[in-house]
Amino acid sequence: SDALRYEIGEELSRTIEAKDRYTTDLIPVLSVLPSYTQLGMAAMLPHQDLSILKNGTVQVDGQSASGTENRAKILAPFNATAIRSADLLNMSRNESREFTKNNQIIYIYHNQIDAVGDKRETEGRVFEAVEDGMDELVEILKKLTNANLSNIIITADHGFIYQNRPLDDSEFTSDNIQGDNIFIRNRRFVIGKDLHPSGSFK
Repeated sequence: SDALRYEIGEELSRTIEAKDRYTTDLIPVLSVLPSYTQLGMAAMLPHQDLSILKNGTVQVDGQSASGTENRAKILAPFNATAIRSADLLNMSRNESREFTKNNQIIYIYHNQIDAVGDKRETEGRVFEAVEDGMDELVEILKKLTNANLSNIIITADHGFIYQNRPLDDSEFTSDNIQGDNIFIRNRRFVIGKDLHPSGSFK
């Protein structure tokens, strides 16, 4: 679940435990750095090597990890596949049972929180998106257990930072980050080659 930070996972765990027949274990993990969707999603796939291209896309052992279809191709040799959560939820009970029967491992990509929280125009609605996202995750859980699955891992590619007040100019780095080859400049991170560190940048 994209941007499912630890505190949300903890609340989700309690929500699931409160329902009949479910037990959960909550285990913290560290995400990769920089913490962004393309890299985080790729890191959770089986791989020997991850590489970031100049356009910011990530390759897993030389294959593009962008999009559910490409991730399904990477997973195919492991008797596994990938699907978007909306596509799974639209399946009938028989369709979902057939789908789960034909794959040993299934990656289900859920984007309720990050789709809202990662955009400036909608980031103020992130907590509403979290509530909706948890409801949807419980719905997915029920769909999977009704399809006879019993071992389910809910994880995230990254969390999110929330600031509920305007930031002063002094709270932004004033550094003009330099490097021999900068691929991506983001509000939160820079990706490039031979970046030059400073007092406020590593």
